Amino acid sequence: MKLYYTYLLIFLLSLSCENSKDELINYDSNGYPIITEKYKLDFLKEVLKDSIVLSGRYKNALIFNKEIVNSKRLINDKVKGTTQTKSDIQIIAMTLNEKDSSFVYNQYLDNDFNIENIQPNGHKIIDWKNIRKNIYIGDSLVEEQVFVTKDSLESIYQYLKKNRSVSISKPIFNKPLNKAYIEVDFSYLNGSGFLYEKTNNKWQFKDYAGGWTR
Repeated sequence: MKLYYTYLLIFLLSLSCENSKDELINYDSNGYPIITEKYKLDFLKEVLKDSIVLSGRYKNALIFNKEIVNSKRLINDKVKGTTQTKSDIQIIAMTLNEKDSSFVYNQYLDNDFNIENIQPNGHKIIDWKNIRKNIYIGDSLVEEQVFVTKDSLESIYQYLKKNRSVSISKPIFNKPLNKAYIEVDFSYLNGSGFLYEKTNNKWQFKDYAGGWTR
């Protein structure tokens, strides 16, 4: 009987170690967690497995990378009856309940992220910068540069007509790493911020965080 409990204890300990493997985080000299590209990609892999993002008409959507834009906007404080100008990064920090907005801003600046690296998980992903780009002068389109064959580009357009597209930003985390924010565009028509929270070591959708239409 003692041997049985010994094996049971070893089994439970191994499960605990397995569940905590991905939770090992390194910290910099300021005590800030170092968020690697793997950590960001693992987050996206998890939330896209059974996601409200890839559902309905967007179940088979082609995924593109979305850049978070740090613009300025007016925010109304209904309690104080005042209006303040805040940047999108400050608003994301508020959404994450993260008081240190510089921690959020540094993630915004960090380019260690390539959404194409979650492609082996069955997602159809393309980074537009590797396919084509438009060159503008003022508000006028003057040239389209294409980096693939015309047939390849046409096949992408045909797929988009049938299956639509979703653009997903890199995730932004709070300092305790129990909340995360991403921005999603649906076929470039409308979009929303998505707030996730980690509960029992699993990322779960918490709420929408603003929205926009084009």
